Amino acid sequence: MKFRDVILLHEEFLADFGFRLDNKSLHYTKTFEEGRQMVFFHYTHHDDVSYLEYHLGVRYDNIENIVHRFLPSLGDYKERSITLVETMDRIDNEMPRRFLVENDLEVGSVIETAEDFLIKKGFRFLDKFSKGRMLETYFNSDTSTPIVTQNFTYRSARGITLAKFYNPERFEAIKSEYLDMLNEKQVTPFNLACFINLIDYLEHL
Repeated sequence: MKFRDVILLHEEFLADFGFRLDNKSLHYTKTFEEGRQMVFFHYTHHDDVSYLEYHLGVRYDNIENIVHRFLPSLGDYKERSITLVETMDRIDNEMPRRFLVENDLEVGSVIETAEDFLIKKGFRFLDKFSKGRMLETYFNSDTSTPIVTQNFTYRSARGITLAKFYNPERFEAIKSEYLDMLNEKQVTPFNLACFINLIDYLEHL
């Protein structure tokens, strides 16, 4: 089965929850006041089997627009970047990271399992992190715990920007934590300079 055909099989269900297919990105999106929620897929084919992976994401337009003023990004990436992305297994440890699909007849049961997950856990996850303070806590409550789906350069930039808007009373403390960790990780002078320039910008907002 072609990737687009698999995606379209989700359309009616996701439309019931307010999601619309973006034909350019092939992401299902739903807007909220500060950005948009997303459900999207990776579909890979190896020999006689395929793997279908679901991703849930939340994009805050203001956060992404600020971060990408200071971090290098190619082309229109800042228009497509997502503030937080997680896989199903990171949201519910009883779910697999990806589904093995050995033939087209199995696609239906996979989608049924995914829909059940979205109803019970997935949509709640998206709604929770569409609240800025909740997302800020996710990034900054323990800055030493990795966010698997993004590297530390992006995580620190998003984390400090979220702190500025949603937890300003801890901005200075979080800034110090990220600076210490960037130095510990011996990031390139360029990346460190990008972060310092971002901090300077945020401090003058």
